[in-house]
Amino acid sequence: MKYVDEYRDAKLVKKIAGEIRRITTKPWVLMEICGGQTHAIMHYGIDQLLPPEIELVHGPGCPVCVTPLEQIDKALEIASPPM
Repeated sequence: MKYVDEYRDAKLVKKIAGEIRRITTKPWVLMEICGGQTHAIMHYGIDQLLPPEIELVHGPGCPVCVTPLEQIDKALEIASPPM
């Protein structure tokens, strides 16, 4: 599939993961902000490829993902021109 298959190169992933392990010299804590990022990281096992010095923390979620529909509806109502 165009624009998908180009990014599913196992040899390249292993090479990049090895380079990350090689250059990681101290502990890092990285926060994913969006639930989509967290989903992709877990779904594709990216967290398993990282060295133990890199800790992933699941963040608060992006505004699009965590805002209740009622708040979005209210914001649209406020932003709409008067009838």
